[in-house]
Amino acid sequence: MHRLIENLDTEFKSCENGALPDNLWQPMSAFANTRGGKILLGVSDDGREIGLSREILDKLQKDVSTLISNDKFNRPISVNIECNGAWVELDIKESPFYDKPIFSKKVGEKKVYIRQGATTVLATDEQKKSMFAGASGGGENQPVNGNIKELVDDTKVDEYISKTGLAGIDGLDTETKLTKLKALREGKLTVFGLIGFGVNNKIDETLNNVYIDFRYFAGTSKVGDDLTKIYNERNEFHGDIRKQFIEAFEHIKSKLPVEGTLNAGTGLREDQYILPEAALREALANAIAHRDYSISNSCVNVDLYSDRIELSNPGESLVAIDDLDKTDSKARNPNLMEMLKVFKITDKSARGILTIKQAARNKGLLDPLFENISGSFKATLFFSSPHSNKDKEWVKDIADRYSLKDTQQNALVHIKNHGSISNREYCDVNHMTSVYDDRKARRELNEMMKYGIIRVEGRGPGTKYVLSD
Repeated sequence: MHRLIENLDTEFKSCENGALPDNLWQPMSAFANTRGGKILLGVSDDGREIGLSREILDKLQKDVSTLISNDKFNRPISVNIECNGAWVELDIKESPFYDKPIFSKKVGEKKVYIRQGATTVLATDEQKKSMFAGASGGGENQPVNGNIKELVDDTKVDEYISKTGLAGIDGLDTETKLTKLKALREGKLTVFGLIGFGVNNKIDETLNNVYIDFRYFAGTSKVGDDLTKIYNERNEFHGDIRKQFIEAFEHIKSKLPVEGTLNAGTGLREDQYILPEAALREALANAIAHRDYSISNSCVNVDLYSDRIELSNPGESLVAIDDLDKTDSKARNPNLMEMLKVFKITDKSARGILTIKQAARNKGLLDPLFENISGSFKATLFFSSPHSNKDKEWVKDIADRYSLKDTQQNALVHIKNHGSISNREYCDVNHMTSVYDDRKARRELNEMMKYGIIRVEGRGPGTKYVLSD
C-alpha cells in the first residue's frame, strides 16, 4: 500500500466514515494564510491510503464544493478539487496578502490558523497583527502617536518633494504636504511618514526596533573557539530610513573581505571586494523595503561571517521562495518603495533578487540562499566559488543540455572531484539547511538519475550517487 508523508504543504484526513471532518476549515484557512498546500481526503495520518469507495470519493468532492460556496470563510479562498481514484486532493492557493487573514466567519478572528512545519497551529497575536496590517495597506500605513510638528523634519519633506517633481505643493503647510505624500492618514502620521521624514532621535522614541543591527563574527559561526568572545564588532544604524541605509551600507562594505586582482589596463594590483557591491546593496535595500513594519519585536539584522553575510528582516516574503525570480514583486510597503526609488536606493522594478543572483554568478560565487524562517525573510550571500574554471567548463555542457539547477551543477562537480555524493553531502555543498531540504535534495538527485547523468550505489544510510558510465 502506498505510503505518503505529511509536511509543510501537505496534510491528510482519513474521512473513514465518508464525511468531512468538522475542523477541515482549520487546515484549509491555514494553507490560505501561509504558502498554500494540499489536503488529501482518504489518507490516514500515517500516510496510508484508506481505500474509500468511488461513491464516497464523489460525495466528499461535492461536500467540499458546498463548504467552499457556503460562505464559510470571511473571504473566498481558491481551492482546486481533484480525485485520482484513491483520494480527493484539495489544492489550496495562498490568499493575496490584502485578503489575509482567512478565518471561519462563525468562529471569528479570535482563531486564525497558519501552517508551522507539518502542523496547523493558531497564529500568534503578532502574526495576526501583521496579516491585518497587510490587509489595510501594510505596516507602513499604521498610525503613530505624537505631535506631528515635533516628529517631522520639514526639510526632509521638502527635499523629497523636490526630488519627486510634484507640482503645486510648495506653498502648502506640512500636514497637507504629508497627506499628498501618503504619509498622513486620517490626520495621523504613519509609520512611513515617521521613518521617511522623522526627526532622527524621535524615530526610536516612537517606534520599537526600526533600525539596522550589524554584527561581525570572526569565523563561520556565532560561537567560536573563544567562548568569551561573542563577536568582533557590533554597530546599530538609526535615524530615518535613508540615513540608516547609507551609513549601514558604507560600514558593512568596508568590512567585506577583499582579493587582489591585476588591472589589465594599468598592470597594477588592485584590491576588490569578493562580494559584488551590487549584490550587497540590493540585499540591504530589499531588507528595509520589504520588512514588515507592523512587527515590532525585531529589527533588520546583518551578520557578517568569514565565508558569508546573512541579512534578515521581520516578515516573510509575500512571494513563494521558489518563485522569487520568476514573478513580479509584491510590495509590502509601496510608499516606502517609491521613496527608495526616488533616492535611487532601489529601482522598484522587481529585479532585486535577480540582480543579487546575477551579480554573484558573474563573480563565480555560490548562488545566494533565500529563506522564510519563523516569520522572517533571510538572504545569505556567500564569498566562495563552488567550481574551478576547469570544472565550470565541464559542468556547463551538461547543465545546458539538461537545464540543470545550480544545486545540481554543484553536486556534479562534487562527484567529479570526490567520486560520489550522499544526500547529506548534497545539502552541505549547497548550504541547504531548512526543514525538508533533504527531500528536495533527493528529488533533484533522482531527476539527474532519470537523465542518466548519475546512478545510485548502495542502500539505506550508505546510499551514494556516482557519475554514470
